[in-house]
Amino acid sequence: MLTRKYAQIVALAVAVASQGGCSKSGGEYSPPRNGLNDTGITWGADYPRGVNSDCSARMQGGQAAGETAVESDILSQQDCRHGRDVTAGDDADGAAGFVYRKLDANGEFLPADAQNWNCVLDEITGLMWEVKQPGDGVYGNRGRHDADDVFTWYNPDKKLNGGHIGDWNSRYAQCTGYVQGQPATYCNIEEFVSRTNHRGLCGYSDWRLPTLNELSSLVHFGRSAPAIDTAYFPNTKSGFYWTYSPDALLPQRAWAVNFQLGYAAPLPRDNGRHVRLVRNWGAENSEDK
Repeated sequence: MLTRKYAQIVALAVAVASQGGCSKSGGEYSPPRNGLNDTGITWGADYPRGVNSDCSARMQGGQAAGETAVESDILSQQDCRHGRDVTAGDDADGAAGFVYRKLDANGEFLPADAQNWNCVLDEITGLMWEVKQPGDGVYGNRGRHDADDVFTWYNPDKKLNGGHIGDWNSRYAQCTGYVQGQPATYCNIEEFVSRTNHRGLCGYSDWRLPTLNELSSLVHFGRSAPAIDTAYFPNTKSGFYWTYSPDALLPQRAWAVNFQLGYAAPLPRDNGRHVRLVRNWGAENSEDK
């Protein structure tokens, strides 16, 4: 009886480990941790002024006449001395502590040095992100995920739109496939999400606009123009990207994240801004999908 019970426990442990250690395609991967990303800041304040690029600045402590100079570390509590950007050891899976995995058009994992990929999994937050295709300054000529395309903020659901429907944008050809008089082709966030899910991206059809906190998790504060890890998110524009979060004080506005410097601001919903879609990794196995 004891032997049988032990065998059952071992079998259960193996099953759990197998379920948590395989990708959609059966390859091994580190399960998403639903955590918070590091800031990406690897430099610190220097003394008496300026920036210390490698986080190694030290200052001379105060001393009385005849005493030996004493060094005291002024950076021990600064961001660059803490977090995964310090403990990871290298940037093989993402710069400065970020942990990313590339995926192809079918949602299969690719090696870190892959030259072509369509989505990225953030293993710290457990979010899977759309990757934009190269832009050339022209709307809609590089496919549905053209980096140049912009969209207005629009949501007809009164329970979710924060008190204002936004802008349907039936006027401007600012995205791939726009046809005047055909609402399903309009360049607003709801129609873009709908079109993406209708055709699928990386094998999934549950893409959505990220919240303010989710999109902010991609910001690499140690970089600018754009403030993101471009080794995994190439073609990112140094401008605003819409989030799904309405402004609680100004119903005509919604929050967007600026990837030139990494800050967020509420913008008028009729502004044409960039979009990067997201989905929850593992949502295909959830009960409420």
